[in-house]
Amino acid sequence: MDKRIILYIVIGILIIGLLILTFFPGAIQAWRDSGKSGDEKCLPKQGYTEQSWKEHMSHHPDIYRECLT
Repeated sequence: MDKRIILYIVIGILIIGLLILTFFPGAIQAWRDSGKSGDEKCLPKQGYTEQSWKEHMSHHPDIYRECLT
């Protein structure tokens, strides 16, 4: 296989990853919280206000179901 094709694929994956993290910055936090208990994941994380954390949780109702009720 041509080395340039592999390089283009790697660069494309990096660009897509950066775009996802840019448009969905809370995605990593939601992924980390998916296995935590209700008390741990309902508290606002560092860098979030209480209101912005509630808004973030509302975008992930399957993960934060017990926090939203």
